[in-house]
Amino acid sequence: MSSKRKYRSATRYEPHNNQSKVQQYTPLVSGVLVLLIGVNYLSFAIKALGRGESFYFIISLGIFAAFVVAFIFLRRGIALERIYKNATHAKAPKYPLKNIAGTLLAAVSTLSALLGGYPILSSFMLGGAVMLGWYLVYGPDPRRDKIEGYENSRSAERIMTLLVQADEDISAIKKSAAHTQSTLIQTSMLQMAEAFEKIVKHIENEPDDYERARKYLVSYLGELRSMSETYIRLEQRGRSEEMRDSFLDTIDSSIDKLDKQYEKLLDDDMVGLDVKLSVMKKRLESEE
Repeated sequence: MSSKRKYRSATRYEPHNNQSKVQQYTPLVSGVLVLLIGVNYLSFAIKALGRGESFYFIISLGIFAAFVVAFIFLRRGIALERIYKNATHAKAPKYPLKNIAGTLLAAVSTLSALLGGYPILSSFMLGGAVMLGWYLVYGPDPRRDKIEGYENSRSAERIMTLLVQADEDISAIKKSAAHTQSTLIQTSMLQMAEAFEKIVKHIENEPDDYERARKYLVSYLGELRSMSETYIRLEQRGRSEEMRDSFLDTIDSSIDKLDKQYEKLLDDDMVGLDVKLSVMKKRLESEE
């Protein structure tokens, strides 16, 4: 990449299988009306079953299932859209779930009208009206990746996904720290997590610094998470005393190393900026 860009308000990328984040952004009320309309078809299915009308029972039950699927897709689509909008760097949702849900409802509305005896043209017009209303209410799904500052889409996918994994590892270390009985161990673990967080945030702001910090986020962080979780399990079983000093030494060494790496990243940025300023100054002088 020829130049660096600063992103002070960058929000880390959330992949589509991050269930905790999807649940956090899932709307409480949106889409409930869709489900309530679908329940009406469930009542049709029950009535058809009571009358022994197998064909209408299957059709009504199928339409009800389509409404349930549309409801699920809509809510997940809205959640992914909110994650996307709240992120400075993000990949667009892999599947246009809101569009799929709207198309599904338009199709079953058309089918329902045809089965109800409406003319073909009127039935398709109804389906089109449902699709138009859907777009006006919920809008289309995001389809453009927000990867400014990255070399290409593949680079963005790789870096952002690994940053998410780093974030999950850091969260796991903090969770382990909350379960230790030692204030000293807890403080050291939280300091280690904070040291990793500084590097993660730096990479979010400066994606092209990733390779220089990759070893710490991919290898060391995962291993330290595993060691932290193992130590806490041993502590809970009363078997950690002989490992206490060694564990603390490892954490303190990692904190020292991470702080040095973070400072090195900042120093490299300063050197890079100094070089660019010198080059620019020479260019300006040569044009006088």
